[in-house]
Amino acid sequence: MVRSRWACVAGTLVAVAVAASACSQPVAPTAQSSAVKQVKVKGLFASASNNVPMMVAAENGYWRERGLDVTVQVLDTGSAIATALVTGAADIGAGNATSSVPLSRAAGNDFVLVGPYHNNPLVVAGTERVAIIAGKDSGVRAGDPRSLIGKSVAVTEGNTNENYLRAYLQAHGMSMSDIKPVNMAYQDMPTALSQGNVDVVVPMEPGVSETIRKMGDATIVLQRGGPYGSSVVGVMVTDKYLAEHPDVVKQYVLGVWEGVKFTREHPEEAAALAQRYISGVNVEDVTSGLKQMRTEFDPRISPCTEKAVMGEQARLIADHSMKLAKPLPYDKIVATDFIKGLLADDEGLAEGLAPLPANVSECK
Repeated sequence: MVRSRWACVAGTLVAVAVAASACSQPVAPTAQSSAVKQVKVKGLFASASNNVPMMVAAENGYWRERGLDVTVQVLDTGSAIATALVTGAADIGAGNATSSVPLSRAAGNDFVLVGPYHNNPLVVAGTERVAIIAGKDSGVRAGDPRSLIGKSVAVTEGNTNENYLRAYLQAHGMSMSDIKPVNMAYQDMPTALSQGNVDVVVPMEPGVSETIRKMGDATIVLQRGGPYGSSVVGVMVTDKYLAEHPDVVKQYVLGVWEGVKFTREHPEEAAALAQRYISGVNVEDVTSGLKQMRTEFDPRISPCTEKAVMGEQARLIADHSMKLAKPLPYDKIVATDFIKGLLADDEGLAEGLAPLPANVSECK
């Protein structure tokens, strides 16, 4: 079952229009937002720390200032977001160019990534928001990847943490067949490990920080972050919506990118805002995760990004997860010209970031 909640009011189906939120203090309209007719948009994202820039965009009024009246709904998984976009329940979502976007296109749904907000364009492989954490009495040994063999491991099927786990196992001469995968929502993993329901969990932030904080010495952190898997998360729409509403998508993405910059520069403040969207979360956990992921809050794309996207497609095809004979073209997955055009219009959004690699050989 997919759990969903409207932002700010956990467990209650109350829509929260960003233009007039019932869950936050009123924000005085700017001259710009007063003069611009507000366009209604339904937006979706998942309740994970890498989506904090979206939460910041809502809470700080970045969309409102750009003429958008955005109602946001928080879902638990990327697959739930994809379903909502396909059925027309929402206009704009969030997806991963290394998993949900190509998988959806391969299944006949024309999704495209139009604005990265959680991606390190300096690397090909690397996912900082995921960890592999074992219970102290599980038999897993620190520094010994092969001690995972035969253990029950909680992972979310089809999600970034599964890609991370697959890459980690492969790097150490193993595969998913060497463990006992248990499909589980990442939000449930801290509790599952603490109760001994599984030997190992592969949570995503803020679940990583929560598990470490709550269980402390009762855990063995086998791996946190590092060069495993590839993740290029961003704003996702259908080809049709982009063609029919290019300016709406532009303003939505630019608002998110303002949120990216704020999150990167002010993680503590961003974490406080996230409480409204991640039910029951501890601010310290979110702050810890945001600092761990700081280099990934970057709106840019690079040759490293392309290699990551194409490489993950090849892996998905080899694993028979993606039912195609060959990878889809990169520009069908990532709207490269659209993204580069937006960044060229507002260079301040990339202020203070490291220079991009000119070619793949310069990727870390």
